[in-house]
Amino acid sequence: MHRRTGDKLPWRKTSLRVAPTSGSQERTSARDRRKPGRKIEIAVATRPALVCDVLSRLLDTVNGLRVVGSARNEDETRLLLNKFRPQVLIFDYEAMGPNGEGIVSRLRRAIPATRILVIASRSADENVEQVLRAGAAGLVGKQQVFAVLVRAIHSVAQGELWANRRAAARTMARLTELAARVPVQDGHLTKREWEIADGVSQGLRNKEIAARLSISEKTVKSHLNNVFSKLKISGRIGLLTWAQAELQPKA
Repeated sequence: MHRRTGDKLPWRKTSLRVAPTSGSQERTSARDRRKPGRKIEIAVATRPALVCDVLSRLLDTVNGLRVVGSARNEDETRLLLNKFRPQVLIFDYEAMGPNGEGIVSRLRRAIPATRILVIASRSADENVEQVLRAGAAGLVGKQQVFAVLVRAIHSVAQGELWANRRAAARTMARLTELAARVPVQDGHLTKREWEIADGVSQGLRNKEIAARLSISEKTVKSHLNNVFSKLKISGRIGLLTWAQAELQPKA
């Protein structure tokens, strides 16, 4: 992985070099990077090195996007996400090993603030369902054009899912069935977190929840990340299932 200044990090023999930034820009805080109008910060996890560098360089040329680094295995990816906390991780399902879903799940639990967008050769409904259940925010088939990937990045960065309705519905059905069999350990959410969960249960987007509660969209995202961590839920699909089960009127 690498910084925009071109500095090499310890585990990489090569680094992605991009246009240098001023000192003040390099010191921009994580809070400032999330402000409206700021670029969406993304990381790329794929291999081999040539593919990783080409995809990273291409994404970094897109207006509104900024690639903070790249990684070629799970350990590098975890270090990258812990260091830079990007909004979106582009995760190559086939390139990252035989157990892509397990890696997605572990990364999502470890760094819930980063949304994971999977790219994969197999993009049938069952494959989309598998990655959503693992905690990904969506899947883009490798047969799609680059513009589709860019749209997907913007979508998941805004707290939405990138998946067709049929696949999302199947995922919801399976998770709801699982939730009915496994008792949920709740009781430790704050009032505001319950309000956020209620909004999620009604299918509201972060922007809509923020308007309803008269808080910022950034605050909604912060509460969501806390809820993910407390309930050990990977992603919005899991929270939606949990919220619908918990907030349904009891007979």
